[in-house]
Amino acid sequence: MPVLRININGRFYDITCEKNKEKYVLELSKYFDKKVRDLSVKLKNVDHSRLLALTGILLSEELNNIMKDKSKVDNPYGKNYKIEVDDLKEKHSETKLIVKNKIDKLISRIQSLTK
Repeated sequence: MPVLRININGRFYDITCEKNKEKYVLELSKYFDKKVRDLSVKLKNVDHSRLLALTGILLSEELNNIMKDKSKVDNPYGKNYKIEVDDLKEKHSETKLIVKNKIDKLISRIQSLTK
């Protein structure tokens, strides 16, 4: 596995990655470095490890929001759409049963009148 030297907020880290993924990992590390540096400007006097943890949390929040937005696009009915669909099917089934019973009663009534 290749070893890469990445720079995060002025500190260097040696990491390994899969072969042929070096360029991608370097791009990700540059993105992470930018996020860390941006946050360090806002939060002056925060130690490096806390800065990394906070950046990780903010990126996790960003990812979570993206996933929520994606699920809204994939699923316009919301998270519980399957439950909603099942409820609608049950209501439809109940309505069909009520209509069927009324039709049966009408048929019986008509038959009784024609005798």
